[in-house]
Amino acid sequence: MIFLIVWLVLIGYAAFLAPGEDPDPILSAILRGDWNGIDPLVLAVFNSLGLFPLVFLTILLLHDRQRWPAWPFALLSFGIGAFSLLPYFAFGDRPAKSSTTVRTPRWLMQFLSSRFWLLVLMLIWAGILLTLLQGFSPEAYREAFFASSLVSVMTVDWFVLWGLSVYAVNRYCPKAKAKGLAWIPILGPLLVMWMNKKNSS
Repeated sequence: MIFLIVWLVLIGYAAFLAPGEDPDPILSAILRGDWNGIDPLVLAVFNSLGLFPLVFLTILLLHDRQRWPAWPFALLSFGIGAFSLLPYFAFGDRPAKSSTTVRTPRWLMQFLSSRFWLLVLMLIWAGILLTLLQGFSPEAYREAFFASSLVSVMTVDWFVLWGLSVYAVNRYCPKAKAKGLAWIPILGPLLVMWMNKKNSS
């Protein structure tokens, strides 16, 4: 029920409550390719929304034995983030009536659970953080939040994805060591999978 409520609130916020100007200044800058005019923190959050889906794709496909197949929702999250994952956790993440076999092909499971893949994701995470070395301004981010509906919605989406990633680690890896690391945004779930690779299923 909580996932359904969060999903409806997120939709309501994006449709009716998110502040912003028309035309959206951040979206316009992105479409023009004017990246230099965007605060590095805004860019880091924007780019991390492309990394979160890779983390969810990894976790969900390694444990895709629930009532609904997880892969469509994981793939859709590349475009709409938590808007696609919340319905899955609300309705599809239930025990299957018959088979308990993981749907994901074995070769793909071996790749997604490999240290190589986890290291690639960690390096992408580090690359996103490096953009902050250019210098960033919380005040500039606050201004962008109220001026751009894109920034407003993606910020809320980022926090929802963060919470879902913590839940996913605890949901699918209940016996994992150092699950508290999952609270580190993006990197945390990767570290938990890295440290518990032998326990991957």
